[in-house]
Amino acid sequence: MAIPVLKLNLAPPPTLWRRQHTLLSWSVLGLGILALAAVGGLTWRAYHLANRVGREAFLLSRQTQDSIARQGSIQNQLKAINVQKELPRWRLAERILGERSSPWSRLTAELERSLVQDMRIRSLQRSRGTDQQVIVKLKGEARTRAAEAAFVESVEKNPYFAQIILDRENERPGGGVEFEFTMPLALTPPTYVALPTFGPLRKVEPSKAAVPVKLPVKPILKPAPVSNTPMAAMPTNPTGPRPGIIAAGNQPQGAPTRPLRQAPEPNSEEEGPRRRSRSLNRPNPEERR
Repeated sequence: MAIPVLKLNLAPPPTLWRRQHTLLSWSVLGLGILALAAVGGLTWRAYHLANRVGREAFLLSRQTQDSIARQGSIQNQLKAINVQKELPRWRLAERILGERSSPWSRLTAELERSLVQDMRIRSLQRSRGTDQQVIVKLKGEARTRAAEAAFVESVEKNPYFAQIILDRENERPGGGVEFEFTMPLALTPPTYVALPTFGPLRKVEPSKAAVPVKLPVKPILKPAPVSNTPMAAMPTNPTGPRPGIIAAGNQPQGAPTRPLRQAPEPNSEEEGPRRRSRSLNRPNPEERR
């Protein structure tokens, strides 16, 4: 009897790993390297953020400590202040602040800008509210209600005033209206614009313009030329007469001469009576006897 043949295949079946094991292994290795790099980057970023947050927290803690120290020093200073003694100075400072923030000159200029015909202001009062807003109390009178309404409309158009509030209004027996207004000023007043000038502007005619006047130039006098000729020598005789009084016949040649001064002739009409000498005024002893 023949031996049967068994068909056996002992080779494993071909799989994806068996066919592409090299590619798959290198791919897995690359993915692992990328994951490791990503984890390292995220770790470094978290460490950097934690370090920065720690420094900011340290700075904030120091600032908090400094603030607490300053707060303590300020509290000590406030405790040392005598309110009753410093109150007049504070009121003066508040008054100066009010004057600078809304001076009377600006207030009157804006009211003058808003005034209308047949209306006048009787009194003004300025004060400061709790919210540090300047409030103006105005008392006035108008001939007609139309003038009052025109004034209210003019004030509402002026940006210097925040609003206008009517407090009291009554009619006068002789005609006209009396009123009181409360006008809070704007917290940030606009820039002041100068009021227009009245009358035409003066124009200087070119003919009447100032013409520069030329002053005469004085001639410069030159000094007279000095002669270089030497003067004659003075006489060496000390006992002799002076050169100015030497007679004409005895005058040496080349010597300078000086003319003799003549005595002025007396004028009997102009001169008064001459005074007598003391010898003439004395009395004669023989006459006394």
